[in-house]
Amino acid sequence: MTLITPTELKTNLKLQGINTDDLDDDTLLNLINLKVNELTALTGIPVNPVTRKQIIQKFKGTLFECEWYPVSEIQSLKIDGEELTIDTDFILDESLGIIYFNENVNGLLVIEYIHKVSDDFIKNNINSLISDMALYQLKTNESNLDGVVSSIHEADQSINYDTNNSLGNRIYTRIGSLKSSFISCRVKWL
Repeated sequence: MTLITPTELKTNLKLQGINTDDLDDDTLLNLINLKVNELTALTGIPVNPVTRKQIIQKFKGTLFECEWYPVSEIQSLKIDGEELTIDTDFILDESLGIIYFNENVNGLLVIEYIHKVSDDFIKNNINSLISDMALYQLKTNESNLDGVVSSIHEADQSINYDTNNSLGNRIYTRIGSLKSSFISCRVKWL
């Protein structure tokens, strides 16, 4: 997995002006794991691998759609207790979690698979967000949030407000965009 490392996170935090002298690798790893779990809970994106099992009593067809996708690996696929082999008996579309059987199969289908996004997806979409979430957490702990504040002055009245450019708002927007891009649905005609 290409998840951000404690060393990379420490470098990113230093670049943002955070004193990392008191943060050892174990603490940073715990912070990374906390933020990964938080991100998974907010978006449903499986950053860490999750083993899934599905059982279909009377399966019949040449195509099977895994309930959870993307699928990074098929651990076991059996029809009526007979183990099927990838490339020989079926082909897997990992991103959509669709299994295409080479011939029509029917019977009790039992499948175990790993549900996880790709390493490229993590590298390109997750790592910088985890870094920003960790930065926000540390700044919150220090009460050192650097929101972009705008002011309106009129006569002797003044109003200050946080704009959309604050770190918290940018994180929230990125989480929403990530969730929207990841969530998809399948429609089945009956």
